[in-house]
Amino acid sequence: MRQRLIVLFTVAFVMVLARAQAPSHPIKYFPESSLDLRRGHLKNDWYSAQLSALQEPSLYQMIRAANAESYRFLWLRTFHHPVAVRIDVNPDGTGLLTAKTGSGAGGYRPGTISENHSQVLSKEQTSAFLSQVEASKFWSAPNPINDQRGTDGSQWIIEGLKRGRYHVVDRWSPNSGVAWQLGLMMAFDLANLKIPEDEIY
Repeated sequence: MRQRLIVLFTVAFVMVLARAQAPSHPIKYFPESSLDLRRGHLKNDWYSAQLSALQEPSLYQMIRAANAESYRFLWLRTFHHPVAVRIDVNPDGTGLLTAKTGSGAGGYRPGTISENHSQVLSKEQTSAFLSQVEASKFWSAPNPINDQRGTDGSQWIIEGLKRGRYHVVDRWSPNSGVAWQLGLMMAFDLANLKIPEDEIY
């Protein structure tokens, strides 16, 4: 009897400890059904785990901030490090770019932050980027779509937040289109990431 009480007490203690350590308000990165057509929450959970590991804020949860404007490129390559590039637009027309790389792989394990740098974008750079957002018709691009044609490859996820409006575009291994255009500009033209050509897919 005494041993049974000890076991019950131990189990109860572990459950209380686990609840205390769990976040009371888990971060919600994406709206329901914004990423998956047939697979339920698979992509939502996968992308959210990567963003959480990279210690990225939720743009979706910032929709109540009326003046906030931010964009993020999340690049998840099956066999290479995950990358996140975020641009926060400042009221004066400049931007703050934050680029992070994870130690894991984009396809299956997030790892931890291995590289993290920030830089100020000039008004000209920020304006050129915002012009590309409009030219690519990001805000009207459809999502979700069923474009995956294989098992390995990469996900190019572009998020945008502007004046209380949120939108996400998710594409699999693109070589053209809105995610490709904005992702390349953010990662290479603006963040100047040094990634070998054979790892760009």
